[in-house]
Amino acid sequence: MLILHARDRHPAPSPATASTAAALPLAVALPAVSVMFGDRFGTSATAALIAAGLALIACTAGLAARAAARDSAERARREEAVLDALEPLAGARR
Repeated sequence: MLILHARDRHPAPSPATASTAAALPLAVALPAVSVMFGDRFGTSATAALIAAGLALIACTAGLAARAAARDSAERARREEAVLDALEPLAGARR
């Protein structure tokens, strides 16, 4: 009966997903702050804010890609286990 309930189980969200969700507002706020206060900050401070925002966006995208790859690998492993469990049933019908 374990095979029948394989789709009912939902994997827990990975920590990368939580950190991605937490970093997203900061990734949006940094470029907005650099545009709004660009006149008050110096050129180097504005460039540093823009660079930090781009780096944060790149890190967030990397975390999201890693979480997606991990979820895909876990799903493939579960599907392989289900197919391995079903294999003896296919041989009994022959």
